[in-house]
Amino acid sequence: MKRFHILGSLFVLSALVACNNGKTQNADATGTDSLANEVEVVDSALYGVVGNGTSMHSIELKDESGKTSTYQFDVDMDADIQGGLFGGDRITLVLGKTDSGEKEVKKAVNLTSLCGKWTALDRNFEIMEDGTVKSSQNIESNPYTHWSMVNCNLVLNRDTFDVLYIGPDSLTIENKKGIFVYKRQK
Repeated sequence: MKRFHILGSLFVLSALVACNNGKTQNADATGTDSLANEVEVVDSALYGVVGNGTSMHSIELKDESGKTSTYQFDVDMDADIQGGLFGGDRITLVLGKTDSGEKEVKKAVNLTSLCGKWTALDRNFEIMEDGTVKSSQNIESNPYTHWSMVNCNLVLNRDTFDVLYIGPDSLTIENKKGIFVYKRQK
């Protein structure tokens, strides 16, 4: 009887996988593909260029249409700013609300600082401005080929990562599989 139960379970699982062929699978926020997670993630982040009016507690953002907006943030509280705020750099940011209902920056990732050559023991790749990733190691089993940002999370192929740190010489990202640290190549 147990054999039929196991075979039945395997049949149902294989039917689910077969039915899903042809549908788009979406990576969830933890970086793993999920058959159960068919919800499309809406990117609510803002994109633009850091303006010269950026200061210690505010980001001046010039969007693609040329509109300039200023958003406040508090580094001492909970704002997460990665890669620095340099005039002319491309940036993405996610807004939240303060206790009083004001909009404020919750997270910002400097896309100009993110681009470049990154290396670790098992990966060696270059994040290009055009959304492609060039891998320079032929031994990688699943080399990254493209990247994007969704709500200030880095998406490499189908893997989604939280950007923990972008510095002048290092990148730290995290997903469900762990924390990954890369060194910038010159």
